[in-house]
Order: sequence, then structure tokens, then C-alpha cells
Amino acid sequence: MTKLSPKALRFIDAAVAESKDTRVKAAWNGFNRDPAKELPDPVARAALSALQKVERRLRRQLDLPSLGDDDAADISNDLGFVCAVEDDLKRQLEPRRA
Repeated sequence: MTKLSPKALRFIDAAVAESKDTRVKAAWNGFNRDPAKELPDPVARAALSALQKVERRLRRQLDLPSLGDDDAADISNDLGFVCAVEDDLKRQLEPRRA
């Protein structure tokens, strides 16, 4: 199971708030978001789903021709962090090897 940093929890909170999927919201909001607590698989799946939508949005924003250098750097940093958290969640959710 995965333990998330306070920053990762904030990013997921924001991603879930943007989500229109009631199942994602219910799974995440039913979890006690304590950084010391490990993430159960159903909650990890919900968080991953919400973050994947944020990742797509950030990638679209990076493609905007009117985007300034400072904004592009901020979005790129956010995207890198989102992808790193997604990787952690995917590792947790991979089938366990016997």
C-alpha cells in the first residue's frame, strides 16, 4: 500500500473536487486523508482516475499557443508531480507477483 505526502493529498483533493464521477468522490471522501495512513486499493483507484483527468487537462494547457513561459513552467511542474503520484498509485495497483 502507498502512503501519500501532504502535497500529494492536496493534489488529489483538488482532482477529486474537479471530478464529476460520484463513485470517485465517494471513495476518496470516505477515506481519512492522514499522510501516515496507507491507501486502500479502492481509494487508490479513485485517486488515480481523478489524477488521470487532471493530467489530460494539464497536457492540453501546455499545448496552448498563448501560454507564457512562467505559466508553462508551472504547469509542467504540476504535470511532473501528478505523473509521479500516478506512478506510485499504479505500482500499488499492479497485480502482486507470487
